[in-house]
Amino acid sequence: MPGGMYDDMLRYLFYIVILIGWPALAQAHVFYISITKVKWNAQHERLDISVRIFTDNLEEAVAEEGGPILKLWTDKEHTESDRFIADYLKSRLHFRVNEKEVNLEYLGKADALDATACFFQIRGIKDVKKMDVGNSILIDLYDTQANVVRFEVKEEKKFINLNKKSTRGAVDF
Repeated sequence: MPGGMYDDMLRYLFYIVILIGWPALAQAHVFYISITKVKWNAQHERLDISVRIFTDNLEEAVAEEGGPILKLWTDKEHTESDRFIADYLKSRLHFRVNEKEVNLEYLGKADALDATACFFQIRGIKDVKKMDVGNSILIDLYDTQANVVRFEVKEEKKFINLNKKSTRGAVDF
């Protein structure tokens, strides 16, 4: 086979595997992770926060807390799913900025394939020198749960990896 034809065939097979195999792998995930991104918006004096979590895990966590079956991203989605999601996440995610306790304001959610992205903000943040975070999302459900928190302040990026043994961390800027 000529090289170009062989390369095209491999590329075609790669795309077939990705299109067919990836959704099946994503639905049967065997790892438990949430990713929280915290970015300081100096112009608007606020923190913009997104939390990305596997949808099935989020639904299970809300149900374990006594909430309804949410059926996110279907035509049967619970009418108050935003309230239940906000309540769950706000009970598990806490911030202190410059040694001061701050409150999360839930903005909404978006479908992110097999995950749900949830958006928050914290207003009135004029400067960031230190951030403390407590993140126990899904810790009660999964022993191997990992909660990655990524901070971006003044062009500086930092990461904290939290888990069942360590649900709190801090970063200085």
